[in-house]
Amino acid sequence: MQATTQPTPPKRTPKGIQDKVLDKLEWPLLLDALAGHCHTDDGREQCLALRPKLERAAVEERWIAVEPLRRLASQSYRAPIGELIPIAGILRAARLGQILGGLELRAVHNVLESTRKVYAFASDFESKCSTLRRYRGSLHPMPHLLQAINKAVGPDGELKDDASEQLMHIRRQKVAARKRIEDAITKLIHDNDSELKQYLQDDFFTVRSERYVVPMRLDGRGRVKGSIMDTSASGQTLFVEPAQVSPLNDALQEIDLEEKLEIARIFRELTGKVAADADTLAVDYDLLVELDVLSAEAQLAADVDAGTVVISEEPVLDLRDARHPLLRKNSGKSPIGNSIGVTGKQSVLIISGPNAGGKTVVLKTVGLLHLMAKAGLLLPADPTSRVFLFDDVFLEMGDAQNLSANLSTFSGHLLGLKPILETAGPRDLAMLDELAVGTDPQTGAAIGTAILEDLAFKRTTCLVTTHFDALKSLAIGDERFRNGSMEFSMHNLMPTYKLILDVPGQSYGLEVAEHMGLPARILTRAKELRHGTQSSLDKAVTQLMEARDEARRSQEHLVKEKLEAEAQRLRWEQEVEMLRDSRRKASQTLIDKYESQMGEMRSAYEELVKKLKQVAKDSLAKDGDSVRDEIMSDRKKAEGLLRNMDNVVGELAQGYDVGDKLPGQPAKAKDLVPGTPVWVLPLKKGGKILKASGAADEPIEVEVGIIKLRVSAHDLRILSPGEAAGAAASGKKPQDKGQKSRPALGGGPVAPAPAVPGAPAPVDGIGFTPQSPTNSVDLRGKDVDQALDATWNFIDRALMRGEETVILIHGHGTGELKRALRDKLKNNSPYDLRFRSGLDQEGGDGVTVVKLKI
Repeated sequence: MQATTQPTPPKRTPKGIQDKVLDKLEWPLLLDALAGHCHTDDGREQCLALRPKLERAAVEERWIAVEPLRRLASQSYRAPIGELIPIAGILRAARLGQILGGLELRAVHNVLESTRKVYAFASDFESKCSTLRRYRGSLHPMPHLLQAINKAVGPDGELKDDASEQLMHIRRQKVAARKRIEDAITKLIHDNDSELKQYLQDDFFTVRSERYVVPMRLDGRGRVKGSIMDTSASGQTLFVEPAQVSPLNDALQEIDLEEKLEIARIFRELTGKVAADADTLAVDYDLLVELDVLSAEAQLAADVDAGTVVISEEPVLDLRDARHPLLRKNSGKSPIGNSIGVTGKQSVLIISGPNAGGKTVVLKTVGLLHLMAKAGLLLPADPTSRVFLFDDVFLEMGDAQNLSANLSTFSGHLLGLKPILETAGPRDLAMLDELAVGTDPQTGAAIGTAILEDLAFKRTTCLVTTHFDALKSLAIGDERFRNGSMEFSMHNLMPTYKLILDVPGQSYGLEVAEHMGLPARILTRAKELRHGTQSSLDKAVTQLMEARDEARRSQEHLVKEKLEAEAQRLRWEQEVEMLRDSRRKASQTLIDKYESQMGEMRSAYEELVKKLKQVAKDSLAKDGDSVRDEIMSDRKKAEGLLRNMDNVVGELAQGYDVGDKLPGQPAKAKDLVPGTPVWVLPLKKGGKILKASGAADEPIEVEVGIIKLRVSAHDLRILSPGEAAGAAASGKKPQDKGQKSRPALGGGPVAPAPAVPGAPAPVDGIGFTPQSPTNSVDLRGKDVDQALDATWNFIDRALMRGEETVILIHGHGTGELKRALRDKLKNNSPYDLRFRSGLDQEGGDGVTVVKLKI
C-alpha cells in the first residue's frame, strides 16, 4: 500500500561504500583497466588505490581536467611521459648528502627528459587543451642539469669516458698500463729460459684481486719469485703474481685509485646539483605522475566513449544510452546502450525478463557508473544523463549459500538484505538481484513486496530484478514503482539485451530451454503442464509484445518503401538532368556546326565581293550603269541569304531539342546481382556489378573499366545484353536497339569533289584537290604558334563538315613555317591523317594537302 506520509530521512554519517560491493560491481577490474594506461609506477599505484568518495566540486573539477585530454586521446595524442620510477628516496638521499650512483642519476635524468618533452607537448597543444596549458605553466624544465647528467652518465648508469678531461686522461693511462702488463706477462709465459715456464699450469694469464697473475702448479711453490694471490678450488693450482710484473700491477692500482677518486668527485658534483634543485624536481615529478593518471583516465574514456554528464542536486536515476565500461574490453564488441531511470514520484525500478537476458548487467551498469561518478571518472553514457552522488551504494546479488556458517541460499540472501533495510535512506542507491529467491514463490513474492514497499516509503532509489508477477504488478497501482523488461526476440529465441521501460517482462523459460537444446519430450510435456496456468499478466504481456513486434515490422516495411520511393525520385531526377544535359550538348554541337558554315560563307561572300568590285572596275568603261545595278542586286541577294541563315542559327540556339534516350531500364536493388551489366549515370559509362547486398539503402560495388567504385542503386540502369556489348566495345553510351544515327541537317557529310577532267593522278594515295573557300586556309603572315592554332581549328571544322581533304596555304618564304607545320602533322597531330606537298596545279610546294580519316 502506498505511504500517505513522507518518512524522516535517518541522520547518519556515511561510512563509505563497502569493499564487497566494489568487488561484486567489478570495481577492481575497472581499476586494472585504468592502471594499464599508466606509464609511471606511482601512477599505476594511484589508479589501483582509487576509491569512489569524491564530493560534487571535486568530481566536476576532475571532469574539467580530463575532458580536454579525452578529446586529444580520441585523436591518438597523449603527453609523452614515458616510464618513470619513483625518485622520492633518491631526492631524500641527495638532500642528506649521500652521493648518488649512476642508476640514481639516470632516474633523475629520465624525469628531467620527460619534463622537457611534456613541456614541449603542452606548448604545442595548449591552445586546444586547457589542462595542458595549466601544466605548461607549472612544469619547470632544467636543461642545464639535464645536459650535465646526460653528458656524464650513460643509459646503463656507467660514467662516460668524457665525463671530465681528467677522467678521460686517467682512463687512457689505464689502458696503456694494462697493455704494458699484458705484454710483459705474455713475454714471461713464452720465455723458455724463464724459471716460470716449467711450472706453468696453463698458457694464459688472469686477474685476481685486481692484479694480473699466472696459474702455476703446486710443486712450483717457493721455486718461482713472486707472490701467491689465490688458489683454485681443488688447491692444485696457485695463482702467482711474478716478481717482474708486481711493479706494473702497483702502478695500475695507483691509476685505479685515481680513477675512483675522479668518479667520486664527478658523482659528488652531480649529486650537489640534484640536491640544489631537489624541490623543483619533486614538484615536476608529482606533476608528471598526476598528468599520467589524468591521461590514463582520458584514454579509458576514449576507449569506452565516455564523457561528462549532468550532476543532480537531488536523488535521481536518469541514465541514457548507458553502457557497461568493461563489456567492450571483455568481448571486443560495442556494448548495448540502455536508458535506465525513474521519473516523478517513482523511486523503484522493477526489471523483469528472460534468464540470461541482461537484467544483472543493467544492475551492474547502474552501480558501476555511479561508482565512476563518485571517483571522478567520465561516464559511458549520453551527455544529457543525470547522476546523483549517492551517499552509499548497496548491492545484494548472487548465491549467498555458506555451508560452514549453516546458511542456505535463502538465509544468506536475507542476511544480505538486513543491513540495507536497516540503514538505506533517501540519499542511497539499493540494487537487489532476484529479490526473495530461494523459497516458495508465494512466500518469496510476499517478502519481496514488503521489502520494496519499505524502501519506497523511505524514498531509497532502488533497482530490483525479479520473475515474480506480484512484484511486476506493483507498478500498475502504485506511482512509486516503475516496470522495465529485457527484450526477447521471438524470431530467433534470443535476448536483445535492450531494456524497455514501462512494460513488465516475461521469463520465456520454455523458449530459452528450447534454444539451449533440451530434449523435445521434456519441452512438449512442460508446455502441456503450463497450458491453462499462464497468468493474466503474462497473457497481457504476450499480447503487448506481439502487437509491438507487428508494429515494428510495419514500421520497417514503411521505412523500406520510403527508401525505395526516395531512391526512385533521386533516380528520375538524375535521369531528367542527364537528358537536359544531353539536349544542351546536342544543341550546342549543331549551333557550332552551323556557325562554322556561316563563317565560311561570310569568307566566301567577302571574296566574291572583292572579285565583283574588280569586275566592276574592268566593265565600267563598257556599260557602267547596267553592271553596277547588276552587282548591287546580287550583293543584296547575298546579304539577305546571310541574314536568313543567321536567323536559323538563332532559332536553333533558342529552341532546338534532342530526343535523347538513356540506355537500359531503371534498376531496383533486388535485381542488382554480381555480373549484371549496368549504366552508371554519374560517370555516363557502362560497367558491371561486383558486389550487392540487395538492400535499398546499401551502396553497390561497381566496376567501370579499371575503376572500382561504390554507388547507390538509383545511380544505375540495367543494360540489355546488346546494350552492354555496345558499351563495352565503344566505351560510349550504347544505342537503343533499332535506333539509327541521325544525319546532320543539310544533307549529311559533304561529298568529295567530283573528278576534274585532265587532273593529275593521285600522289601518296591523295588525289588532286582544287582549292575552294571551304577546303583551304591561308596561314601566310602568321608565326608558327598562330598558324598551328589556326590549323587545328580549321581541321576541327572540316571534320564536322565531313571534308576528306584540306589544303594548308603557307607559302614559300624562309621555309620555317612549312617545316614546322609538316613536323607537327607528322609527329604531334591529334588527328588520324596523311599529307603531302601540293602539286603544281594545287599551288606547288607552297601548300600542304592533308587527307583526313573520317
